[in-house]
Amino acid sequence: MAQKAGPYGFRIAKMLGDVPFSGGIHTIPLNVTNTYAFYFGDPLGLSGGNPVALTASPVPPATYLAAATANNPIGIFMGCSYQDPKMGFVNDQFLPANAAGLGYTNIQIKVFDSPSAVMQIQANGIVTVDKIGMNAGLTGFHGGNAQIKNSVCVVDTATVGTAVGAVRIYDFVYTPSPAPGMSSQPGDPFTDLLVIWAPGVHRYAVSQGL
Repeated sequence: MAQKAGPYGFRIAKMLGDVPFSGGIHTIPLNVTNTYAFYFGDPLGLSGGNPVALTASPVPPATYLAAATANNPIGIFMGCSYQDPKMGFVNDQFLPANAAGLGYTNIQIKVFDSPSAVMQIQANGIVTVDKIGMNAGLTGFHGGNAQIKNSVCVVDTATVGTAVGAVRIYDFVYTPSPAPGMSSQPGDPFTDLLVIWAPGVHRYAVSQGL
């Protein structure tokens, strides 16, 4: 619904070439303390082999041979599992900050890590149909909706059309209105977009594997 602000982070829509999304994800163990909580739909980076929250809108390295940073996304957080000292084995779409300090062990982070994903995300303002093919940055890191545990990461409309951006606008979400205010179309007040990672942004698209 793009008539009102309701950010949800990234949702995997399909793969490039209109190939259906199979639901496949990659599980990465978390062996360090996570400074920030992970919410469903958050973009995650990688540091020392461990998933980390992004700290700012990612960009490609300055040169082709430059190394990746922890802020180059490895993929989208799709949930986690862990051993809770009271509840036992838990599957959740949210991981609180300092999970190890809460006594959680065997923490496994589920990440959709394909660099060829087409992803749905809301913008924090209006994006019109002539912006297809343009780059844009992201905002809304280090937070989420505490009630439904979704990310609040959004496309920053102030950055649409910048030369270097985190994502590239691929298309728009077209949803008919089952009730007043529930449709989604280009130019809505909080436009729902389909995006791909901009060239060189995804961790697997960076030349140096550091």
